[in-house]
Amino acid sequence: MNRKLRFLVSVGLLAWFGWRTDWVQIGHAFAEMRITLWSAAVGLYLLTQIISSLRWQLLAEPLGFRRSLPQYCAFYFIGMYFNLFLPTSVGGDVIRALYLDRRPGQRLAAFMSVFIDRFSGLLVLLALACGATVFCPDRLPPWVAVSVWVTAGGAACGLALLPVATRLIGKESFAAGEIGRKMRELALSFSQALSLFVRNPALALTTTILSLAVQAANVLVVWLVGRALGMDVPASYYAIFVPMVTLLTLVPVSLNGMGVREGGIVLFLAPLGVSQANAVSLAFLWFCVFTVASLCGGAVYLLNAFSVGPEEQPHDGFVRGDSDQGRTGQLESPAWSSPASLGATRSGV
Repeated sequence: MNRKLRFLVSVGLLAWFGWRTDWVQIGHAFAEMRITLWSAAVGLYLLTQIISSLRWQLLAEPLGFRRSLPQYCAFYFIGMYFNLFLPTSVGGDVIRALYLDRRPGQRLAAFMSVFIDRFSGLLVLLALACGATVFCPDRLPPWVAVSVWVTAGGAACGLALLPVATRLIGKESFAAGEIGRKMRELALSFSQALSLFVRNPALALTTTILSLAVQAANVLVVWLVGRALGMDVPASYYAIFVPMVTLLTLVPVSLNGMGVREGGIVLFLAPLGVSQANAVSLAFLWFCVFTVASLCGGAVYLLNAFSVGPEEQPHDGFVRGDSDQGRTGQLESPAWSSPASLGATRSGV
């Protein structure tokens, strides 16, 4: 879906909710909002991004990237900043990968590290939602539980079929031309990356724990926003609708999930008797938490852009003075160095 159509979808959805919403009730909700709880949500969300940066650092290291945690944090916040303006809520992931290493021979590995970082988080997000449906004290509407388990089942089937699909795409006979070649390179790269983590169960366990902490904190952020508005919604139910709404915003049908986020929250909170005005207020304040954190990324971006020296390329301010762009200690003869070498990896990584 192109950008103009996404823009129209977002505008249409927001206009629909604007027309159907009681703005007087929204005004009362904001007037009675507890700003301390909302501020706590912002602080927790900022802390969550640091933990996410640590997870990304751990996942990128086996692929040969040796950067410091402050650098990963900087790249993560810059990616969040660009998410405000790019068409999808994963557009900032592309920016993160380019900041990690934009050299042609390493670009694919950088993108793969970001993809696996996102992939790990989404799997844990679904697992969290499934667990919440089991332990939620209130009786859930059937469609809520079904939507969670169907989504999780689809993800599980996709994960189980991933090795088969990777081997199929990796065959020379899969597709001809430039597109086929790029798809084979991507499939082989993904297969190699996964094999690195399979050989390192300690890394897999550590990053999974970090993902669980991140996703639980993201749920807690929205719970704090809800409490700031005085909403009486069980905390366990937040662990259901927050993951589902987050997944909805990843569908590329709107600009940065705008309109979809509001519709999803209204849909999932309606069975609990939450008014549309309160649901829209929650969605808006949740987006404001993200916006504040993203603007912090804008400050990091500007500091990085203006801190480069005259001999340096833009956006390399965090690694200046390092002749190999922070890659000292990377694997010798890495499989990521060129497309031609995608078939070979070092064992024992």
